Amino acid sequence: MKSTNILFPSLVLGIAGGFVFSGCVEQKQSPTAEIDTLKKDTTVYLQAGKETPSCKISISYAYLKPASDKDSVSLLINSEIQKEAFGQQYAALSPEAFVTTLTNDFIQNYHTDVKDLFEADMHNGMKAEDVPAWYNYEYQISTTLEAGLDSSVWNYSAVNFQYTGGAHPNTYAKYLNFDAKTGKVLTADEVFSKEGHAKICSLILKELIKETNKKMETDTITSVEGLQSVGILLDTDIYIPENFLLGKDGVTFYYNRYEIAPYSAGDFSLTVPYDEISAYLK
Repeated sequence: MKSTNILFPSLVLGIAGGFVFSGCVEQKQSPTAEIDTLKKDTTVYLQAGKETPSCKISISYAYLKPASDKDSVSLLINSEIQKEAFGQQYAALSPEAFVTTLTNDFIQNYHTDVKDLFEADMHNGMKAEDVPAWYNYEYQISTTLEAGLDSSVWNYSAVNFQYTGGAHPNTYAKYLNFDAKTGKVLTADEVFSKEGHAKICSLILKELIKETNKKMETDTITSVEGLQSVGILLDTDIYIPENFLLGKDGVTFYYNRYEIAPYSAGDFSLTVPYDEISAYLK
């Protein structure tokens, strides 16, 4: 398992951009924080000595390496990342144990799904050249951890790509924001004012129209009706998702496939600049 380190500059831990993060018990963190990344690439095979079928696993996991035994903030953030982005069962694990356990879970899922079927097919005379493509699985986890708004917020993104048979692979992304001073996850209700929801939605809608025109290489879409004509927002109104990042230059709202549009339309990453949205932040 490979590990790479990035020593991050000193964090500015004060209140930024008008935010008030209240009700938090202050944890202890070093003035500097070190971002560490664990990488693991594994391929397992259903047949000994054969390169197919196989399950390819690639994990790149970014986390905070505690600066000292008293750095409780980093430990809390790592636990929340593993719980919120991957599942409650991983929350208490160390980063190294998490990567190992996640890899083993992927392998177990692969064997559970296809091993018996494959062995039955081989027993019934299936030839190597006739092995269906769906016997080959792939899992890719890519993550990013970086300072966001005025370095008072940590931004985390986790992208989970999986091909486990079926018509196409699936990709799911999870965005998280952490108060750098306390390690607390910041939710949409804590960041965006209730009174500003309608205005925020209109700003997101404006960016969605721009992005859709860009994807479709046109400039003819100007309204919700135009979006609906290409399959977007047919089953839902625009809304503020929990998937957002308080970045350095604006707030990025992320919608996974199927959330506001069909699979064929892809995902949507929409950034609203702070000079447009800051009035509606708590």
